[in-house]
Amino acid sequence: MKNNKKTRRGPGFVPMLVLFVLIAVMAVELIQMSSKLSSARNEQSSIAAQVQQRRQENESLKSDLSHADDEDFIKDLAREQLGLAETGERIFYDVND
Repeated sequence: MKNNKKTRRGPGFVPMLVLFVLIAVMAVELIQMSSKLSSARNEQSSIAAQVQQRRQENESLKSDLSHADDEDFIKDLAREQLGLAETGERIFYDVND
């Protein structure tokens, strides 16, 4: 009498190859996602810094607007930003800097 029972030797070559390929694909995808996540975090920090800078600029502009009726403030701005002077006033520039 022959023994018709098949002995199991473990999973075959093809299922193991498919499993290996799936694991490799998942590893590559995980590495790519990690890289994209790192890039997105760097971009987020850059944008957060830009937002903070814009907020500071807005506060400065609001402060300037609150002094729009102040004649001395307007004269100071004209002197600093435009190089204007009142009649009879002389402006000296330091050329050593």
